[in-house]
Parts: sequence; C-alpha cells; structure tokens
Amino acid sequence: MSKRKHHKHKFFAAFALTIAVIALLQAVFHFKTAPLPQPQPATAQASIDDIDDTDIADSLDMPEIDAPATPLPPDTISADTLAPDTLAPSAAPHKPIRAGSRVWSYPECFPDIQDIQLPAAQRNGIRPPYSRSEVKRLIDTHKLVDISNSPFYVIDELKHSMPYLVPKAQHLLNTISINFIDSCISKGVEPHLPIVTSVLRSVDDVQRLQRGNRNATTNSCHSYGTTVDITYHRFMPLRGTYPYSAVEPTRWNDNLKFILAEVLYDLRLQGHCYIKYERRQACFHLTVR
Repeated sequence: MSKRKHHKHKFFAAFALTIAVIALLQAVFHFKTAPLPQPQPATAQASIDDIDDTDIADSLDMPEIDAPATPLPPDTISADTLAPDTLAPSAAPHKPIRAGSRVWSYPECFPDIQDIQLPAAQRNGIRPPYSRSEVKRLIDTHKLVDISNSPFYVIDELKHSMPYLVPKAQHLLNTISINFIDSCISKGVEPHLPIVTSVLRSVDDVQRLQRGNRNATTNSCHSYGTTVDITYHRFMPLRGTYPYSAVEPTRWNDNLKFILAEVLYDLRLQGHCYIKYERRQACFHLTVR
C-alpha cells in the first residue's frame, strides 16, 4: 500500500472515531441524534415533487425572502405550544419519495413559514445586534459562538451574514452534520459535509438587503443567531483535503439531497427545529426550537 493511501485510510479511521465519540457525548449530555429511518415494506418510487431544480439560481449566499405568509387562523396553535407529534401528519398524502422513507414531498414535509419560526427565534436567540461591531461583545459574553471552523460542516463564503450562532443552535447544527455523515456512510454513499450558506445578520445587514430586495423582511429569523440556511444543491466531499476551498463541491446530487432531508425530517419530528424548504434559494431554512 502506498504512503498516500495509508495516510488516507488513517484519516478516515480517525474521523469515524471522532464522530462516534461526539455522538456518544451528545447522547449522554443532550438530546439524542436522529435515528436512521426504519426499514419498511417496499413501495413504488414516486417522482420528487415535480420540481425543476435547474431553474434555481446557483448563488453562494442568496438571502431568503421571508415573504408575508397567508394569515393563520385565530385558533391555530402557536409555535411556543407546538408539541413534536403535532408536526407529523396522521398519514402521508402521497407515496414516499423513496421506498422505506417517511419523506414524501420536500415542500410539504418542511412547511414552517416565517410566522412559525420567528417566535422560536425570539425565544431562543439574542437581541438582534444593530451593527457588526456589537457582535464582538456578544461573543465575549458567550451569548454567541464562532462556527467558522468545524470538521462536520462547511461555512460558505458569506456575503450578507456572519458565522455566529447561539450555543443551542450550534449544537443543533453539529447534530445535523454528524447524522448526515453517518447516514451517508451507512447507506454506502461517499461521505460529504453539508454547506451552510447563511447565518447571523445584523440590523444593518438586513437594511442593506432591503435596498436591493423589497421583499426582504425587517424582522428576519437570521437576526437572532438561531437560524441557518443549508444548501441542498452543493455538498463538500470528505476527502481529507483542507482548506475546503481547494475542493470542488458535488452539485445537484439527488441522493445527498434526500439523505439530508431524511436527517432534517427526523429532527423536526423530534421537536428540535422548524424547517422551511426554500426553492428560490435552494436551501433548507431552519431555526432551533
């Protein structure tokens, strides 16, 4: 065996051990990571929502448009009182995207609009910083943590946001990423890292966005340090190469998108987060609960 192959095998062995240790620590000290979907009787495979993903712009950090949603009925259960089991429908109205999975439609399985996510962001997050200069104080007081460097996910080139989250949201992001890598391995798919495309925005950031985007909301979930966007059309191959900017990402891979959706769906049903499937921004927009 060549020296290069030997080092590669050592890298993957060490990485697998790290994932196992962190997963064990999470199981002991915090909420459990999402279980793998249980095998079910095979069913016919259905098409994926009839979505033409090729029409989605290939942007690095496009701001999501928190467009005003249709007003909720007065008797609608608020986000503060939603129990995990209320997030799951009594029965899937369509066949699953793939046999044995509970995910049958990306938009219908991830429907949590701004009206649902915002109360959770306000409850779990910080007071929105007016400028980027205020963020340093929030870091010094441990209200925000820097998520720039992680072995489990990649932070994209951020144009309209900063790589900071409240600790609870960082823990959720770690769980998502570890579960995604573990699920790739268990399904025989080449391990990849998810790519985060948008994180914390100051009030100044939001105002700048509004100058070029009239639909951008003033009160964005991204202003509370509780919310991230994870793209579903780019994933970073885990090949032991660093920095990741030197690696070409895998694009438009339906297998990786589906595996990520399964991981997110399980965590949503367990009551850990709210998630919106964004077509225009090609991402899952999620807020910690």
